[in-house]
Amino acid sequence: EGFGPQLERLATALTARPVGLDSLPESLRDRWRAADGRERVELRPVENLADNEAMERFVDQVRASHPRATGLPVVQLGAGAAVVEAFLQAIVTALILVSILLLLLLRSALATLQVMAPVLLASAFTAAATVVLGVDFNFANIIALPLLLGIGVDNGIHLVHRHRSAPPSDGNLLGTSTARAVIFSALTTIVSFGNLATSSHPGTASMGLILAIGLGLILLCTLLVLPAVLSLGRPATETAS
Repeated sequence: EGFGPQLERLATALTARPVGLDSLPESLRDRWRAADGRERVELRPVENLADNEAMERFVDQVRASHPRATGLPVVQLGAGAAVVEAFLQAIVTALILVSILLLLLLRSALATLQVMAPVLLASAFTAAATVVLGVDFNFANIIALPLLLGIGVDNGIHLVHRHRSAPPSDGNLLGTSTARAVIFSALTTIVSFGNLATSSHPGTASMGLILAIGLGLILLCTLLVLPAVLSLGRPATETAS
Protein backbone atom coordinates (compact mmCIF):
# COMPACT_ATOMS: atom_id res chain seq x y z
CA GLU A 1 0.00 0.00 0.00
CA GLY A 2 1.41 3.36 -1.03
CA PHE A 3 2.08 6.53 0.92
CA GLY A 4 -0.89 8.36 -0.63
CA PRO A 5 -3.67 6.11 0.80
CA GLN A 6 -2.02 6.30 4.23
CA LEU A 7 -2.12 10.11 4.09
CA GLU A 8 -5.81 9.97 3.13
CA ARG A 9 -6.62 7.77 6.14
CA LEU A 10 -4.65 10.12 8.41
CA ALA A 11 -6.52 13.12 7.03
CA THR A 12 -9.84 11.36 7.60
CA ALA A 13 -8.86 10.50 11.17
CA LEU A 14 -7.99 14.14 11.88
CA THR A 15 -11.52 15.21 10.91
CA ALA A 16 -13.12 13.10 13.67
CA ARG A 17 -16.13 14.64 15.39
CA PRO A 18 -18.03 13.78 18.60
CA VAL A 19 -20.17 10.65 18.15
CA GLY A 20 -23.84 10.68 19.10
CA LEU A 21 -26.92 8.61 18.35
CA ASP A 22 -27.75 10.69 15.30
CA SER A 23 -24.31 10.22 13.80
CA LEU A 24 -24.29 6.45 14.14
CA PRO A 25 -25.24 4.27 11.15
CA GLU A 26 -28.90 3.33 11.10
CA SER A 27 -28.10 -0.39 11.17
CA LEU A 28 -26.13 0.08 14.40
CA ARG A 29 -28.80 2.28 16.01
CA ASP A 30 -31.47 -0.31 15.25
CA ARG A 31 -29.52 -2.88 17.24
CA TRP A 32 -29.74 -0.79 20.39
CA ARG A 33 -33.02 1.13 20.04
CA ALA A 34 -36.42 -0.33 19.14
CA ALA A 35 -38.94 1.41 16.90
CA ASP A 36 -41.06 2.36 19.94
CA GLY A 37 -38.12 4.09 21.64
CA ARG A 38 -37.09 1.32 24.01
CA GLU A 39 -33.33 1.01 24.38
CA ARG A 40 -31.25 -2.12 24.76
CA VAL A 41 -29.23 -2.45 27.97
CA GLU A 42 -26.18 -4.72 28.13
CA LEU A 43 -25.11 -6.17 31.49
CA ARG A 44 -21.68 -7.64 32.05
CA PRO A 45 -21.03 -10.22 34.79
CA VAL A 46 -18.46 -9.86 37.53
CA GLU A 47 -17.73 -13.61 37.62
CA ASN A 48 -16.22 -15.76 34.89
CA LEU A 49 -19.11 -17.29 32.97
CA ALA A 50 -16.95 -20.23 31.90
CA ASP A 51 -18.12 -21.68 35.22
CA ASN A 52 -21.65 -23.06 34.80
CA GLU A 53 -22.61 -22.25 38.38
CA ALA A 54 -21.48 -18.64 37.90
CA MET A 55 -23.52 -18.44 34.71
CA GLU A 56 -26.61 -19.75 36.49
CA ARG A 57 -26.18 -17.19 39.27
CA PHE A 58 -25.76 -14.38 36.75
CA VAL A 59 -28.85 -15.36 34.78
CA ASP A 60 -30.92 -15.78 37.97
CA GLN A 61 -29.88 -12.34 39.23
CA VAL A 62 -30.69 -10.66 35.93
CA ARG A 63 -34.02 -12.40 35.49
CA ALA A 64 -35.02 -11.61 39.07
CA SER A 65 -35.50 -7.99 37.99
CA HIS A 66 -35.90 -8.47 34.21
CA PRO A 67 -37.72 -11.76 33.52
CA ARG A 68 -37.66 -11.22 29.76
CA ALA A 69 -33.93 -10.59 29.56
CA THR A 70 -32.09 -12.58 26.91
CA GLY A 71 -28.58 -13.01 25.58
CA LEU A 72 -25.90 -15.67 25.14
CA PRO A 73 -25.85 -16.89 28.79
CA VAL A 74 -29.65 -17.25 28.79
CA VAL A 75 -29.58 -19.09 25.47
CA GLN A 76 -26.79 -21.41 26.62
CA LEU A 77 -28.61 -22.36 29.82
CA GLY A 78 -31.87 -22.86 27.95
CA ALA A 79 -30.17 -25.01 25.33
CA GLY A 80 -28.46 -27.06 28.02
CA ALA A 81 -31.74 -27.67 29.82
CA ALA A 82 -33.37 -28.68 26.52
CA VAL A 83 -30.57 -31.14 25.75
CA VAL A 84 -30.75 -32.72 29.21
CA GLU A 85 -34.53 -33.04 28.95
CA ALA A 86 -34.22 -34.56 25.46
CA PHE A 87 -31.58 -36.98 26.73
CA LEU A 88 -33.77 -38.14 29.61
CA GLN A 89 -36.66 -38.61 27.21
CA ALA A 90 -34.43 -40.56 24.80
CA ILE A 91 -32.95 -42.87 27.44
CA VAL A 92 -36.34 -43.61 29.03
CA THR A 93 -37.97 -44.17 25.64
CA ALA A 94 -35.13 -46.43 24.53
CA LEU A 95 -35.32 -48.43 27.76
CA ILE A 96 -39.08 -48.92 27.44
CA LEU A 97 -39.05 -49.79 23.74
CA VAL A 98 -36.09 -52.17 24.06
CA SER A 99 -37.77 -53.93 26.98
CA ILE A 100 -41.02 -54.29 25.02
CA LEU A 101 -39.20 -55.68 21.98
CA LEU A 102 -37.29 -58.15 24.16
CA LEU A 103 -40.53 -59.31 25.75
CA LEU A 104 -42.06 -59.86 22.32
CA LEU A 105 -38.96 -61.64 21.04
CA LEU A 106 -38.08 -63.79 24.04
CA ARG A 107 -41.63 -64.16 25.43
CA SER A 108 -40.24 -64.21 28.94
CA ALA A 109 -39.85 -61.51 31.55
CA LEU A 110 -36.97 -63.44 33.14
CA ALA A 111 -35.09 -63.71 29.84
CA THR A 112 -35.65 -59.99 29.26
CA LEU A 113 -34.11 -59.18 32.64
CA GLN A 114 -31.22 -61.53 31.88
CA VAL A 115 -30.45 -59.66 28.66
CA MET A 116 -30.87 -56.20 30.19
CA ALA A 117 -28.86 -56.85 33.38
CA PRO A 118 -25.35 -56.81 31.77
CA VAL A 119 -26.23 -53.74 29.70
CA LEU A 120 -27.45 -51.76 32.71
CA LEU A 121 -24.43 -52.87 34.75
CA ALA A 122 -22.09 -51.83 31.94
CA SER A 123 -23.85 -48.46 31.69
CA ALA A 124 -23.07 -47.81 35.36
CA PHE A 125 -19.44 -48.84 34.78
CA THR A 126 -19.28 -46.54 31.75
CA ALA A 127 -20.44 -43.57 33.80
CA ALA A 128 -17.82 -44.42 36.43
CA ALA A 129 -15.14 -44.75 33.74
CA THR A 130 -15.86 -41.26 32.42
CA VAL A 131 -15.16 -39.88 35.89
CA VAL A 132 -11.91 -41.83 36.24
CA LEU A 133 -10.71 -40.88 32.75
CA GLY A 134 -11.87 -37.27 33.03
CA VAL A 135 -14.18 -37.46 30.01
CA ASP A 136 -16.99 -35.00 30.73
CA PHE A 137 -20.45 -35.45 29.27
CA ASN A 138 -21.37 -32.67 26.84
CA PHE A 139 -24.03 -31.84 24.26
CA ALA A 140 -22.25 -33.93 21.62
CA ASN A 141 -21.47 -37.16 23.46
CA ILE A 142 -24.46 -37.52 25.78
CA ILE A 143 -26.40 -39.17 22.95
CA ALA A 144 -23.98 -42.10 23.24
CA LEU A 145 -25.84 -43.55 26.24
CA PRO A 146 -29.13 -44.33 24.46
CA LEU A 147 -27.06 -45.72 21.58
CA LEU A 148 -25.23 -48.04 23.97
CA LEU A 149 -28.54 -49.31 25.27
CA GLY A 150 -29.84 -50.11 21.80
CA ILE A 151 -26.63 -51.65 20.49
CA GLY A 152 -25.60 -53.48 23.63
CA VAL A 153 -28.61 -55.80 23.92
CA ASP A 154 -27.62 -57.68 20.75
CA ASN A 155 -24.91 -59.66 22.52
CA GLY A 156 -27.23 -60.81 25.27
CA ILE A 157 -29.99 -61.75 22.82
CA HIS A 158 -27.68 -64.12 20.93
CA LEU A 159 -26.35 -65.79 24.07
CA VAL A 160 -29.78 -66.18 25.66
CA HIS A 161 -31.20 -67.57 22.43
CA ARG A 162 -28.34 -70.10 22.22
CA HIS A 163 -28.84 -71.05 25.86
CA ARG A 164 -32.55 -71.63 25.32
CA SER A 165 -32.49 -73.33 21.90
CA ALA A 166 -29.23 -75.32 21.82
CA PRO A 167 -27.45 -75.25 25.19
CA PRO A 168 -23.94 -76.72 25.21
CA SER A 169 -23.68 -80.18 26.69
CA ASP A 170 -20.90 -79.16 29.06
CA GLY A 171 -22.77 -76.03 30.16
CA ASN A 172 -19.94 -73.76 29.01
CA LEU A 173 -21.71 -71.11 26.97
CA LEU A 174 -18.46 -69.23 26.36
CA GLY A 175 -17.03 -72.21 24.48
CA THR A 176 -19.70 -72.10 21.77
CA SER A 177 -19.48 -70.59 18.31
CA THR A 178 -22.18 -68.11 19.37
CA ALA A 179 -19.90 -66.62 22.01
CA ARG A 180 -17.06 -66.32 19.51
CA ALA A 181 -19.38 -64.64 17.00
CA VAL A 182 -20.51 -62.19 19.68
CA ILE A 183 -16.90 -61.32 20.51
CA PHE A 184 -15.84 -60.72 16.91
CA SER A 185 -18.99 -58.76 16.10
CA ALA A 186 -18.63 -56.59 19.21
CA LEU A 187 -14.94 -55.94 18.53
CA THR A 188 -15.79 -54.84 14.99
CA THR A 189 -18.39 -52.41 16.33
CA ILE A 190 -15.99 -51.11 19.00
CA VAL A 191 -13.30 -50.41 16.42
CA SER A 192 -15.81 -48.73 14.11
CA PHE A 193 -17.15 -46.36 16.76
CA GLY A 194 -13.74 -45.98 18.41
CA ASN A 195 -12.43 -44.54 15.17
CA LEU A 196 -14.45 -41.40 16.00
CA ALA A 197 -12.12 -40.81 18.94
CA THR A 198 -9.43 -39.73 16.47
CA SER A 199 -11.60 -36.88 15.18
CA SER A 200 -10.26 -33.35 15.48
CA HIS A 201 -13.67 -32.22 16.78
CA PRO A 202 -13.63 -32.52 20.61
CA GLY A 203 -17.32 -33.44 20.89
CA THR A 204 -17.14 -36.13 18.21
CA ALA A 205 -13.90 -37.49 19.67
CA SER A 206 -15.39 -37.74 23.17
CA MET A 207 -18.49 -39.46 21.77
CA GLY A 208 -16.31 -42.03 19.99
CA LEU A 209 -14.32 -42.62 23.17
CA ILE A 210 -17.44 -43.10 25.30
CA LEU A 211 -18.97 -45.46 22.72
CA ALA A 212 -15.79 -47.53 22.56
CA ILE A 213 -15.52 -47.71 26.36
CA GLY A 214 -19.21 -48.47 26.79
CA LEU A 215 -19.33 -51.20 24.14
CA GLY A 216 -16.18 -52.77 25.56
CA LEU A 217 -17.67 -52.85 29.05
CA ILE A 218 -20.96 -54.22 27.70
CA LEU A 219 -19.04 -57.03 26.00
CA LEU A 220 -17.16 -57.85 29.21
CA CYS A 221 -20.31 -57.76 31.35
CA THR A 222 -22.18 -59.90 28.84
CA LEU A 223 -19.44 -62.54 28.73
CA LEU A 224 -18.76 -62.55 32.47
CA VAL A 225 -22.14 -61.86 34.05
CA LEU A 226 -24.71 -63.29 31.64
CA PRO A 227 -23.42 -66.91 31.58
CA ALA A 228 -23.35 -66.90 35.38
CA VAL A 229 -26.90 -65.54 35.50
CA LEU A 230 -28.09 -68.11 32.98
CA SER A 231 -26.49 -70.95 34.93
CA LEU A 232 -28.66 -70.05 37.92
CA GLY A 233 -31.72 -70.96 35.91
CA ARG A 234 -30.54 -74.48 35.07
CA PRO A 235 -31.70 -77.39 37.19
CA ALA A 236 -29.26 -78.73 39.71
CA THR A 237 -28.88 -82.07 37.89
CA GLU A 238 -28.00 -80.29 34.67
CA THR A 239 -25.50 -78.07 36.46
CA ALA A 240 -23.84 -81.10 38.03
CA SER A 241 -23.49 -82.80 34.69
